[in-house]
Amino acid sequence: MKKTLLFLSFLLISTFSYALISDTGMDPLDQTSGAKPLGIGGAFAGASGDINCLFYNPAGLANSRGIIVSGKDIKNLSLGVAYDTDIGNFGVGAVFKNYEISLTDTLEAKYEHDLAFISYGIGPEWFSFGFTVKGILSQRLTIPGIPDKSSNIGSDYDAGILWKPINFLSVGAMLRNGSGTSYKLGTSEEAFPRSGRTGLVLDILGKNSMLSSESFGLKAAYDLEVGNVGDNEKHNSFCGMEGSFNNWLFLRFGGSSIFKIDDNVSGSSVGLGIKFGAAQVDVVNLNDPITETQISYISLSYSPHIFRLFKQPETEKPAAHPQEELINVFFPNEDYVTYGVSVTISGETIPKANVLINGVQAFVGDDGKFSAIQPLTPGKNLIEISANIKYETNTVPRYETKTILRKVLRKAKVIIEEEAGIEKRIAQEVFSKEAEIAKREEEIKKDKTNGIDVSKKEITLVEEKTKFIDNKRKLLEEKNMIAERKEKVENLVTLGVIEVSPTTKFQIEAPITRGEMITWLIKASGLPIPKIEGPVFIDVPQNHKYAPFIKSAFDAGLIKAGPDGKFRPDDPANEGEGQEFFRAFGIVK
Repeated sequence: MKKTLLFLSFLLISTFSYALISDTGMDPLDQTSGAKPLGIGGAFAGASGDINCLFYNPAGLANSRGIIVSGKDIKNLSLGVAYDTDIGNFGVGAVFKNYEISLTDTLEAKYEHDLAFISYGIGPEWFSFGFTVKGILSQRLTIPGIPDKSSNIGSDYDAGILWKPINFLSVGAMLRNGSGTSYKLGTSEEAFPRSGRTGLVLDILGKNSMLSSESFGLKAAYDLEVGNVGDNEKHNSFCGMEGSFNNWLFLRFGGSSIFKIDDNVSGSSVGLGIKFGAAQVDVVNLNDPITETQISYISLSYSPHIFRLFKQPETEKPAAHPQEELINVFFPNEDYVTYGVSVTISGETIPKANVLINGVQAFVGDDGKFSAIQPLTPGKNLIEISANIKYETNTVPRYETKTILRKVLRKAKVIIEEEAGIEKRIAQEVFSKEAEIAKREEEIKKDKTNGIDVSKKEITLVEEKTKFIDNKRKLLEEKNMIAERKEKVENLVTLGVIEVSPTTKFQIEAPITRGEMITWLIKASGLPIPKIEGPVFIDVPQNHKYAPFIKSAFDAGLIKAGPDGKFRPDDPANEGEGQEFFRAFGIVK
């Protein structure tokens, strides 16, 4: 109580000057807002292509557009609009915030500040810069027992750059409150605290990310802010992650550490976003480190591909299409499977656009159609087909890019010896027998017409047809079984578990040696292959073709030598030995 009385007595002396707001670490020109950035802890300095960039790094505004409204109540809300123009992107916004802050351990105060700003950003997606000019509309400090302090004077600027060195990483850097000017709030001398903020966003999973995925996405973001608060140096940090499903459902987690006059205070957040075309709804619940209370925000945004303030005359419009129309791939389809050594990629794009297939430029005709032959490696192939176009609106270059991924499996073709045998048997026992039966039925029909007794012939024919139908069913079942086994063998050859030459006939029913079985199991399990420096067993010398795989299984404790110290790698594996190997590798119990 003594501390509070002493503090109040200082405030009542008109000649006393003391920074009440800025020395607590608060920024009267803080425009950061939005449920989406808050959901990832406020780590948004490295983001681009999002309307929320308007409230963070102005460099990200160069590739952002739309309109957004955010807030938790009527006293805490923000509004923003960002437009395309022929000379860059402009944005305007207003932010209204209301806080309860601690001036001492026992003295709480209310602080309201309203500000407006205008931003500008320019540059292509890979490198852009921008700046923001912002000013106070009004601010009020309410302390119990003394008159309110208010002001509507003060302005400053932010400047930033954004760099995207690779398609899944973007890095942002900005200067906040660049002039670091001061102003009067009643009798207190306040400052707009200058700070530097850097941030990065890493696309870990997604269509154009480190790890390719058509349905799921994962991003990580981190920001660090450093500046001076009175005689103290502040270090604020912000981090978060965003997971997405089919680019319409988003789940976010974040954390932050914010400077307070005594020590940094940590905060955490969890958010959800739902996207409907160009519209999006985002909500967040966070433990706010500034007020140290639990609060919730909601944002409503609309971000079309083009949101222009000043339209060009029709004669000056560039030949640009929305990204959805920039490229269409006709062939191959999703998850295409082929036995061929290559696949023909065909599609359509905008005339004069560049098309790259796995980084190699493809020829595009005057009608926008393209076709190219892409070699395939055995197994899985990921083909990246991208189109990009550059055009100019007056003096400003514009870029559009779209990438489509296609997964193609080049399957190994295997000649199965049993397949030729069953086809031969079907030709002999089915097709020829069907022709014979049809001929005899025709003869019986003629005999009946001539009045000849054919009852015995009919009984015999019915018995033969019954046997034929049963034999045909068995042959077709055998053919289907061989086809199923062939597919499994081809899959194993494709994965490299089995090595079969394209010209070699593979016998499904042929016996498998003990060494061969161990080799297949080791390849399928992915166990490491050791270096062979000597004999593995008495009968497995260093140069034996199965020696590395047998040693791998031995080192892993999956096999052992017989009582005579031999392994017998070239002996056929009987059923009991096969079951023993399968149990050792965990295939059967």
